[in-house]
Amino acid sequence: MRPRALAGAGATALGAVTAIAALVIGTTAGHAETVPSSAYGIAAEGPVPIEPMPYVESTDGSRQENSAFTLPENPLVSLEVAKVVAEEEAASAELLNLGLVPGAELPEQLSSLDEPLQQLMSGLEPACQADNPAAAVNEAIGDVLPGQIVDQLDPEQLCASITAGETPALVSIELVKVACDATSGSVEIANVAMLGQQVQIPPLEEETPILPENPLVTITANKQTTNDDGSFTVVGLEIDLGDGTEVITLGSATCGFSEPDEPEKPTAPPPTPVTTGLPVTG
Repeated sequence: MRPRALAGAGATALGAVTAIAALVIGTTAGHAETVPSSAYGIAAEGPVPIEPMPYVESTDGSRQENSAFTLPENPLVSLEVAKVVAEEEAASAELLNLGLVPGAELPEQLSSLDEPLQQLMSGLEPACQADNPAAAVNEAIGDVLPGQIVDQLDPEQLCASITAGETPALVSIELVKVACDATSGSVEIANVAMLGQQVQIPPLEEETPILPENPLVTITANKQTTNDDGSFTVVGLEIDLGDGTEVITLGSATCGFSEPDEPEKPTAPPPTPVTTGLPVTG
């Protein structure tokens, strides 16, 4: 009986070796994770909503572009040109000649902000007619705008516009450019004006205030966020009207990513019967 047992053991061992060989040869490929890159020129949330536009998205890493030369009709923002691009781990947005609250008149939907705006505008005309216009204008706008902004405005130039009946936009911006590359971002801004007066642009560190917090309008530049899905977003300017009543985003770029395929993993196919050449004796 012993030889029969040895023959059975030999067949079992050979079958195990064959199964191991099959385990090494059989494989399956892993799956790569892809998060798209995207960009848009402008969006707004609040009583005057604006859907992100122009919008572009790259889901496969290829370069995608979109542009717009006008905005949908709205009483809040004007824009001449916007161009957006998205590709693998990169995105950008560029906007030209923006006007916020053209003519310094708020739309009906934002009537709750009328008080500070009307306080500002109604005080300017009599101030410009005062014996000392500079002092009177500084006093009129100082009750609404922060001191560092008041100090940058030229009362004579402002009064010249108002006297001529050419009330400028509350805020105008010549250029906003924003871009991201993987997990880094950059923002460029040119010629920001408040009521037609140039406002000094500080070095654009992350979350830089251009117009500090005040009852009327706050502008923050270069907001950077790492999102829950691992993508990275840079916002050129965020404009806050009336302490969050209306929030406008100007220039947003999001860099997605595509992870490389995982190494192939071995799989074990069903074992196959093995025939041995060992003799079996009784």
